[in-house]
Order: sequence, then structure tokens, then C-alpha cells
Amino acid sequence: MKRFAIAVLIVLWVSVAAGPVYASDNSMRCGRHLIVAGGHSDSAIMYEVLKKCGEPEAKQGSTWVYTQGHMQRMLTFNYDGRLQRIESSRK
Repeated sequence: MKRFAIAVLIVLWVSVAAGPVYASDNSMRCGRHLIVAGGHSDSAIMYEVLKKCGEPEAKQGSTWVYTQGHMQRMLTFNYDGRLQRIESSRK
């Protein structure tokens, strides 16, 4: 029983530790709003991004560019308007 409890604690610890890594790759903040990418049903749609983040600095087809401080975020939408991915780079 003790081994099982230890195994559960290890699994929980690993999943909590891995959480921020996933969020930083597939999401961004606009004020107090969280925008989630991935292209699935939980992903933001173009209208939501506009409502929460405002107009992008630039639009290049299905890619929108936002600057947040020293970071430039490139948001790419898929064919049905869902946010597919977020790429970040230093300005």
C-alpha cells in the first residue's frame, strides 16, 4: 500500500511539474485572459483572440503577430479559424 501511495505522489508531482511547460508552448496571456492553441475544440477562434487581445500588429494570411513587451508572438490559425499554434521570439 505504501508503494502505491508513493507511486501516486510521484505521478502527481511529475504532472504538476510538467504543466507550466505545456502552457507556455500552447498559450499566451492577453491581460487577464488566457488564449489556448492546439487546433482542437478547446482552442481559441479568431473572434475570441480579437476580443481578448485586440487587433494584431500585423496579419500575414492566417498568421497574426502580437508584441508583448520584449516578446513577439506569432499566432497561426487553421482552416476553420481555430488557433493552431503560438510561436514566441525575442524582439
